[in-house]
Amino acid sequence: MLEECVSVLGALECVVRRCLGPDGGSVLLTRDTGETLITRHGQRVLCALQLEHPVARMVLDCMCAHAKATGDGTKSFILLLAALLRGIQNSAHMHRKGSWTGPGLQNLANRLLAVSRKELDDAIIHKITPYVSLYCSHHSYKLEGCILDLLIGGYISGRVAIGQADILKRVLCEFYHKVCQDQDIIETISFIHSHFSLLHTPVTGLPVGASEVIEGLVVTRDWSVWTELQGPVKALILYESFGPSFVDNISVSIQQDWLHRTESIMKQKLLILLDLQVHVLLSSVKQPESVVQWARLNHIALLEFVDSAQLDFLSNISAAETLSHPPLQHLVKLKYCRSVLLGGHRYACLGTFSHTHTLVLCAPAPGLLDQTVCVSQGVFAMLQHLSRIHDSFNKQFQSSVLAADQSKSPSLDQSQSTLSTQDLWGGIMRAGGVLPVGGMFEFLLHDFLLNERNCGDPECCRLLAEALLCVPRALYSHNQRCFLNIQTSFLSDLKQSDRAKLQGSELPDLKFGLGFSEPPCLESVSGKQQLVVSVLQCLHRLLSVGAILHTRSPLRTGAQTHSDDDEEEEEATLSSQKPLKEQLHKPY
Repeated sequence: MLEECVSVLGALECVVRRCLGPDGGSVLLTRDTGETLITRHGQRVLCALQLEHPVARMVLDCMCAHAKATGDGTKSFILLLAALLRGIQNSAHMHRKGSWTGPGLQNLANRLLAVSRKELDDAIIHKITPYVSLYCSHHSYKLEGCILDLLIGGYISGRVAIGQADILKRVLCEFYHKVCQDQDIIETISFIHSHFSLLHTPVTGLPVGASEVIEGLVVTRDWSVWTELQGPVKALILYESFGPSFVDNISVSIQQDWLHRTESIMKQKLLILLDLQVHVLLSSVKQPESVVQWARLNHIALLEFVDSAQLDFLSNISAAETLSHPPLQHLVKLKYCRSVLLGGHRYACLGTFSHTHTLVLCAPAPGLLDQTVCVSQGVFAMLQHLSRIHDSFNKQFQSSVLAADQSKSPSLDQSQSTLSTQDLWGGIMRAGGVLPVGGMFEFLLHDFLLNERNCGDPECCRLLAEALLCVPRALYSHNQRCFLNIQTSFLSDLKQSDRAKLQGSELPDLKFGLGFSEPPCLESVSGKQQLVVSVLQCLHRLLSVGAILHTRSPLRTGAQTHSDDDEEEEEATLSSQKPLKEQLHKPY
């Protein structure tokens, strides 16, 4: 089983290794239909492969679960998992551990998982966070005020081309700042992440540089009836048609009488709109032609076939007033209504008083546009994970301080100890929550696992420490000597800082061997920690599998009743299949 896992992860590693880091290239995927996809996004690449091998699918499920939680680390996930499996295989061959074929592998998996619960937490607290805080304090003049830009730049630099990364970083930062506008940062990020599908509009056929942020909510539909409107206006949201199919409580005796009464009821409802001073109709369905003509005559703007989810979103953010005249349901007040031209198509733009903005993402081809959208959405998933981890830590810290203070002064107001979320990014930097990209996390954790005397399982710590270097080694794969020089210089900086702290002398201007002259891109410490934990959890699942059985029929779960005919059919099917040994060694 170990050999098969190594083989499968080796194949996946070859795919994602080529598109790792800023110097990585894109992967071209083709289908039988002739459709092509060019992307550097790790999750997009692996999901597009349509993997069938059970080990590969298990790994993909674990990787997607990690990406959903943190929004980051999909390619590093595969590299680290493959390196761990190879390390276990090489160790077994070197020490001739034939017991690592069943219970021995499960025991090793349990021990490695235990490392993520103790040694990893100790490394974050006593090694990584202090050195990261030391680095940030020495370079605060470069980092203060641009933490968000450097975080977003670090995230997208390995997922899009260099020229596109600068443009996309600028647009995403602008979008965040316009949506935030001095509001609660954590709630703003969660709002953007949860409603990203409604807050962005993809436009194909334009260069990435045409991406922009537009004030208001862009609806990818053109106005059925358009009229220039000045100032705030009232808009009515419709989910049904004014047509006769929605008219209730009508006694149909004669067709002419039925049509007359239907028209009369429709006119009454339209008169209600005039009484309510409604100037905009937003409908999720097609309205009758008589309603369209009435809108033209009364200078009412009409927008049809609007997505119901978008109408619900507009109702929620605009505090809609609910009416008791179906299908007249929700009445909202809009700041303005406009018509915008994007990529040769004319769309509607609705201004809200909640300062809603729409992120317009452009790309020349559908595949590149899809990659841009995935990367942009992943940015806010990463920011949400980082902000929530830091906020949870702050709340725990504040509660402990508050409990200690209230024991001395019970009248202490809890609101006085609440930290302002406006200083979130600066607080994360000072607390050592972010660090430069390029291998700093891996180098620090590698040094801790090999040199810490209190490590409870030296063998597992050694396996993890050696596997960690696969990520920076792949980042500097264009020049192996460059990787060795960076690692040597980094270790020298560590010793220099340790020596300065012991002697009580002034700490030098540390670069930690990564050779940064400009403010480096940053990444989340909590995200890197979760990456190691997720990889070890996936490894535990893989090493707990004893054998892989290939079946032709769907697996049956739960209690089943079998007849004699079913048993005879199953025996005939099994006898016609290939030998089990041949199935287990089926090439991937």
